[in-house]
Parts: sequence; C-alpha cells; structure tokens
Amino acid sequence: MSVRPTVSGLSEPKQQRSRDSFAKVRAAALELLQERGTAQFSLAEVSARADVSIGAIYGRVAGKAELLRIVQSQEFDRLDRETEEQVGEAGREAPSFAKATAQIVTAYADILRRDRDLLSPFFLLGVDDGAILERGRQSGDAGQAVFVRALRRCAENHGVALSERTAEWAFEIFYSLCVRYLGLGVTATATPDGAYDWDELLERVAHTVYLVIAPA
Repeated sequence: MSVRPTVSGLSEPKQQRSRDSFAKVRAAALELLQERGTAQFSLAEVSARADVSIGAIYGRVAGKAELLRIVQSQEFDRLDRETEEQVGEAGREAPSFAKATAQIVTAYADILRRDRDLLSPFFLLGVDDGAILERGRQSGDAGQAVFVRALRRCAENHGVALSERTAEWAFEIFYSLCVRYLGLGVTATATPDGAYDWDELLERVAHTVYLVIAPA
C-alpha cells in the first residue's frame, strides 16, 4: 500500500521517523548535560548516544547551542507546569498558616532539588547565552508568581494580612537559600558538607519564611 503524502509533501511515516529521531537527539543531549554538569560535550557525542547521524542533527539545528536552547525550552516548560501543579496547590488543607507556609516551601524546594542536575548547567550556560538566560528568567518569574499566589491564598484562608511585596521578599529569601544549598550554577554545592541535612534545611527555611510573613 502506498503512503499518502501530506500537504507538506512529506510522507507521514517519514515525518514520524524524523520526530522520533529528534526526540532521541534531545534526550541524548539532556542525558549528557546532566551527567557532565556542564555543556562540555560535542554533537558527535550526542549523535553516538542517540544513534542518529550527525548530518540528520545538523538538518534540524545549526549547532549545539541551538540544540541546548531547545532542550531548555522543553524541560523548563515541564518544570513550569509541575511548579504550577505542585506549589500552586500546596498548603490548601493545612490546619495553620505556619503549616501551609512549610508545605509551600517544601513543595518548591523539592522541585529544585529533584531537578538540580538540570537547572545547574543552565545557570552556567546563561552567563554567556542571552537566550538561555532569558528563558531561565521567565521560568524563575513564573515560579515566583506561583509561590506568591500560594502564600497569599493561604494567608487569606487563615485570616492573615499578607502584601504581595512581602510575599515576594519571602520568595527571594527562600530561593536564595535553596540555590546556595543546592549549589545551582556551580560545579559543587556551596554549603559545607554536613552543615545541614535536607529535612533540617527545609525546617529552617520554612521557619525563616514564616517569620518574614507572619503577623507581628
């Protein structure tokens, strides 16, 4: 049976094979990025890992920089969705504002920790790549907005007056502490080994955030 051409003139199976091949290329680039912690790998290594010819890769992207931007966009879109779903819903059933704050902090911090090996290389790449820096800022701004909305919603539910500006400052404190502990943007954690375990850090950060936003 012959394959019916699409409007573009390409047969559907060929289009699907092309999509599948490029999905393998993106996955290979992501694996190498997370394994190395930096972008110190070549498209030839991506080609070998994905089992896709280097010519086919260059048929889709101009070079490694463009491929990394595509991978970042794909993965940061996923992170943005997960942040909205998990942080945005955190604290709804908490019995107190303090508990709600801790749940919101924990939900966001766990996302940062889980995806540390994804985020850290892109922090580094953003130093020299304006497009990667801008996409990272967009995701950061979106995450802040979710965090702030969640805090203010829980504050309202518990009869606590919380301004947007104060909630934004609480986010800055939370984010700075997590970034430092997780070592995002550096090749090793900036926190001395054994200073705090993860659960202790979350408890301390949640308490710090609560002190900033709690009623006097």
